[in-house]
Amino acid sequence: MKLSNILLVIFLLSINIIKGSTTELNSNNLNIDDIEHDQDGDFGIDLPLTIESRYSVEFDRNIENGMMTLKPTQPSNYKRNPLSKNIDIDMQGNFYQINVNVLIGQQKFILQVDTGSTLTAIPLKGCNSCKDNRPVYDPALSSSSQLIPCSSDKCLGSGSASPSCKLHQNAKSTCDFIILYGDGSKIKGKVFSDEITVSGVSSTIYFGANVEEVGAFEYPRADGIMGLGRTSNNKNLVPTIFDSMVRSNSSIKNIFGIYLDYHGQGYLSLGKINHHYYIGSIQYTPIQPAGPFYAIKPTSFRVDNTSFPANSMGQVIVDSGTSDLILTSRVYDHLIQYFRKHYCHIDMVCSYPSIFSSRVCFEKEEDFATFPWLHFGFEGGVRIAIPPKNYMIKTESNQQGVYGYCWGIDRGDDMTILGDVFMRGYYTIFDNIENRVGFAIGKNSKNSNVGDITDINQFDSTYYRNDGNKNNFNYLSFSFISIILIINLILL
Repeated sequence: MKLSNILLVIFLLSINIIKGSTTELNSNNLNIDDIEHDQDGDFGIDLPLTIESRYSVEFDRNIENGMMTLKPTQPSNYKRNPLSKNIDIDMQGNFYQINVNVLIGQQKFILQVDTGSTLTAIPLKGCNSCKDNRPVYDPALSSSSQLIPCSSDKCLGSGSASPSCKLHQNAKSTCDFIILYGDGSKIKGKVFSDEITVSGVSSTIYFGANVEEVGAFEYPRADGIMGLGRTSNNKNLVPTIFDSMVRSNSSIKNIFGIYLDYHGQGYLSLGKINHHYYIGSIQYTPIQPAGPFYAIKPTSFRVDNTSFPANSMGQVIVDSGTSDLILTSRVYDHLIQYFRKHYCHIDMVCSYPSIFSSRVCFEKEEDFATFPWLHFGFEGGVRIAIPPKNYMIKTESNQQGVYGYCWGIDRGDDMTILGDVFMRGYYTIFDNIENRVGFAIGKNSKNSNVGDITDINQFDSTYYRNDGNKNNFNYLSFSFISIILIINLILL
């Protein structure tokens, strides 16, 4: 009896050791602390988007190994592109953004679509610090324009701060605002209400008109910014223009989608999910309570066979107003470390200057063809795969026909920002009714090898233990049984 128990214990312990070691080899989990350094609205609006270069660039092609230096230059050759459904603009710029055309007080503006802020802001006539040669909002040209007084219940916060007029309110004070953006720009101004017209649909909205701009606020890529953050759940913020449209048009639901394809085109669908923009099903993840942001909970982040702790990603938000993919400093540093350990054979990964410095770019797509995919997991079992063609941005220089491929991942602080690099190729749904964010494969992206989020076999489920959707075999049971048998052996 003792011999049989001993043999059984040895057998089970050996299985436990083998299973445990196999798991460790497969998961390659990276402990950063231990390393040094379908739903449809009744009515909706579909708007074409342009993808604009944020900076013109110059390339010096007289460098060996396919390396080209990248130099920001003055964007003197900027052109305002007409917005139409037939627009065909290549993805341009190491930093790029998506723009849309609207009418405010019957005055035309091109606005950047930004889900990371809430207040729509455009330059006000008479703003001395605003950039010249772009449209400005003139209240005198609109019969429906109203300057909001500080005493109004519509005088609310901008998302960055509360109105300063509330501190010294008097009968003549007007509602003011200030906004600080992540790129270092800052604006101050007054809050107005006026009529907005988007694709023939009109509503009364509240927005900011800039009297002071610090930094290159949207210039020259756009005239202003259209905030589409979350205000429906916060009564202390000026409602976004879309929230205002939803409140005044019962047929428009509080849901919108953004689709960026690989051909320089995109679409913004307001009030509905447009089935023409995606294939397969939409995978949803809940929005976390995080003020005006579309914050979602990460469950995993993997590169090749190495996974990074999800809790090292900090707060994660989906932000169309951010060009790049921004990782927390901890995750970014170790991502670079991983590249330099496993991809050093590729030029400019370990050599200087490096692609990570934003000073050089690859000349051909083949130069980074073996770069890894980035695999993200989110609460609810959502899995997103980002191919190298997303984070190596095709950049057109100011020399016609000259392109480069530039690193599109940035080092942040304690927040992960899923910008346009992340969203590209997917139809992203911002659902303020069910409080969730959805992802689906863009209709024209399937042949671009975008990660198929509906094909679970594409994502090795070994690396998604924390998302609650994998029925993991509990290897702890082996240890438990072994301990019981050892006790039994001792008692015998």
